[in-house]
Amino acid sequence: MVRPEDCKAVENIYSDTISQWRKRKGMFKELWDAITENSSKDLKEFKEELGIENDEDLGVSLHSFSDLLQHGKKRARGQ
Repeated sequence: MVRPEDCKAVENIYSDTISQWRKRKGMFKELWDAITENSSKDLKEFKEELGIENDEDLGVSLHSFSDLLQHGKKRARGQ
């Protein structure tokens, strides 16, 4: 059986990781938009040229991982 304090520690680490992911995703979007604002290149081709892969390219969703955290919090309140 997992101790409640261990469970809470894992939830805190997970929450921090999701927050960092969200922050870094936002920072990348701001930079990418600034860099490509006046670019005449095809953006998909430019990303490939630079070797950039984002969440969508890899089929990963920040929202789905965030939902896991929210569902976990809802269960904890109901106990």
